[in-house]
Amino acid sequence: MPLIIKSPNPLRGRARGFSLVELLIGLAVGSLILAGAITVFAKISFSGIENVRMVRLNEQLRSTLGTISREIQRAGYVDAWPAAGGTSFDDLGFAAMGGFGVISLGGTCADGDGDGAVECDCIAYSYDEDKDGAFPPTGPAGGVLGDENFAFRLNANAIERDTVDGKCAGGVGWADMTDGEVLITALTFELDPGSTDVEVGDGAAVRNNDGVCDVGETCLARRKINIVLEGQLTADAAFTVRLRDAVKVRNDHYYVKP
Repeated sequence: MPLIIKSPNPLRGRARGFSLVELLIGLAVGSLILAGAITVFAKISFSGIENVRMVRLNEQLRSTLGTISREIQRAGYVDAWPAAGGTSFDDLGFAAMGGFGVISLGGTCADGDGDGAVECDCIAYSYDEDKDGAFPPTGPAGGVLGDENFAFRLNANAIERDTVDGKCAGGVGWADMTDGEVLITALTFELDPGSTDVEVGDGAAVRNNDGVCDVGETCLARRKINIVLEGQLTADAAFTVRLRDAVKVRNDHYYVKP
């Protein structure tokens, strides 16, 4: 009978688990790694939330400023040509043009930048919205005094627009343009100091051709409105955006100087 010799198992006597000390050390190292990963993830997530908030604030303020700028550019528009048509400057309907186009500033006003022109937190303007050449409108339903007058103002950290009677002082048609997520901290309108009124041709006997707008003469007002808008997030005052715009009013204002 052959002799069988069994070799000893090399692993026998060596196989064992982790000791309590080794297990505790492993858990401690793993916890440190996990804590670091959670911290990095939290910072990345918070940074993403901050970016979203800033983008939301920036977008809302830019959208609001864009709406205000486009509206002010329309100030003074009127279909001033007579129904029968016209061929010269003197054919223009100055009576209608005098009713449209006045831009007035109101509310709280101060010369904050020291340039000699005040900045106010309300602006009122008008334009021929229904293109009937009349002020107020004379369409099928007629109109009442105040139609086609509009205004913007800052009120209680919100921007409001008036589409009923367009008055900075009082007014009955104010409605919010901004929502509760944003606090508007500043809104100012300034008639640029470089804006000028000049005499223009109208065939009137009082016209003296000196280029200066005198009483009784038809005058032309060229205007630029400087706007400053600033706001912050309601939930976090650290997020603040300040925007500026210089709006050239496209429709020069023709009027007879009283």
